[in-house]
Amino acid sequence: MTATHVLTPLKSAFQQSRTENNIELILPELLAAQLHVVIGGQSEQIDLFLVPSPNPERQCVTVAEDPAFLAGINFPKIPVTGAQLIASIPAEVEIVILHGDGANYLTREQLAWFRGMLAQNA
Repeated sequence: MTATHVLTPLKSAFQQSRTENNIELILPELLAAQLHVVIGGQSEQIDLFLVPSPNPERQCVTVAEDPAFLAGINFPKIPVTGAQLIASIPAEVEIVILHGDGANYLTREQLAWFRGMLAQNA
């Protein structure tokens, strides 16, 4: 099995959520995931590098569980957990997660749903 076809818990959760039509299945794996996020600068503060989302009227941040999937992007990357990412990105920013053999996309509406679930459980 090559590195581009590794089925991580997060990638598996996306597949299961599509099969069961239940976005909530992604949240536990997303929160626990160790991700690498593309940033725009070298400062200590997270300066997110935003690019057009799959919906071109919106912006997203690009992340991957394996930093090798971000190798072609000539900007710095920093490690974050999914929980840190959800807590730190603005509400209007979306997330694209690269897997090497494809990607998954979380819209601002899905992220707002996740934040609502987290607030209920706090």
